Amino acid sequence: MAKILIAAKGGFGDVLPLLAVLLALRDRGHEMLLAGDRQHAVLARDAGVPFQALDGASEPFAPPSEEGLTVLRDLVDRADLLLANPLVPAAVLLARKLKKPWVYASASPLAFATRADPPWWPVLARLQRALPDSAAMQQVAFRLARSRAAWQFRSLADLARRLAVEMPGHPCFEGLHSPWLNLLLASPRLVEANTLPPQVLLTGFCPQLPPSLENVAALQRLQEFLAAAAPPVVVAPGGADRRDPREFVAVTQRACQIAGRRAVFALRPSHHGLVEAERDFLALPYLPYSQLFAGAAFVVHSGGIGALSWAASLGVPSVLLPSVWDQFDNTRRALQRGFGQWPQRRPEAIAQALAKSMDQSWPALRRVAAELAAENGAAVAATAIEALLTRLAVRHIDLSVAGRDGSIAHKLAEYL
Repeated sequence: MAKILIAAKGGFGDVLPLLAVLLALRDRGHEMLLAGDRQHAVLARDAGVPFQALDGASEPFAPPSEEGLTVLRDLVDRADLLLANPLVPAAVLLARKLKKPWVYASASPLAFATRADPPWWPVLARLQRALPDSAAMQQVAFRLARSRAAWQFRSLADLARRLAVEMPGHPCFEGLHSPWLNLLLASPRLVEANTLPPQVLLTGFCPQLPPSLENVAALQRLQEFLAAAAPPVVVAPGGADRRDPREFVAVTQRACQIAGRRAVFALRPSHHGLVEAERDFLALPYLPYSQLFAGAAFVVHSGGIGALSWAASLGVPSVLLPSVWDQFDNTRRALQRGFGQWPQRRPEAIAQALAKSMDQSWPALRRVAAELAAENGAAVAATAIEALLTRLAVRHIDLSVAGRDGSIAHKLAEYL
């Protein structure tokens, strides 16, 4: 059995799909180690696997400290295989440096963006939305966004040079991709597999409900609120909106008042004071989306892929208010598939979206909800990783990553 390191940072939406894969591999007898933000220690405890905290902010642009780099290097060196998400890019560089095989995995389709399916980008998204049929404009936006992302990730490129590691491609995208296996831990109901780069496996939805994230008291309050009247709106800010939800709460709270809708706000306890003390409003701490969204009429969220996937799997329409990074592209996917709406961040516009949602039957959601809920992406991912481990063991392949001579393609053809 293999020693597998999972290096993953970010919010629970970034890490829980990888935790599902960790559990699937653990149950098949592999020795697992989780490394991530300190808040993820409870996930490792639930899984019964060792945990190592990684220093630094959970931002893709923030390089680790020297001490953090030393810790990460030791972890990668002791593993047979690395499984890394986009928020720990230094782990990929170290795998290259140490000639270790790695699997690159993300729940966000934006990590594998291609010209075949041009994503919506921060700043440019509203322009792209206004010109949905202009392929030329979408390609211009694609080039502009990649250029800006390269500038944002310049610290990672600097780290690669310092480690004397070649990054064959964009430091935010293909430069991190693995020549062995890449996993998109998302549903084929949200992504077309034929638009993805080579060597990317679309696994399907990876739901996971860790025991430590359950909150019996909060769940009881939610159930009592649901039973008191008609299904409410659930407001669940994510990402940057979760860290500072003041504006998100203000506009959605006013929108619910205008629309005459009850609402549940999922916020950190320190932010509960943002919610007005009304009979029709309830502020709760974090609850797993499988519980929080189940009785909702609509979910107002920031467009995270986890929130969108859970809402769709439960047949609940989304009102999306994206603000950063992949949230805009996830919103595009929701709109294209008839899973939700994207109003302006104004109370009146959000209230209008809620009213419009009430008048729709959402046939696309009804059609795919059961299929999405039945997906087991973690099992698919674990099987693919075990197949890779078998190939690595049987063929004794050269793990060195080729340089500019292009021989990596020749190597890949040999053992993939």
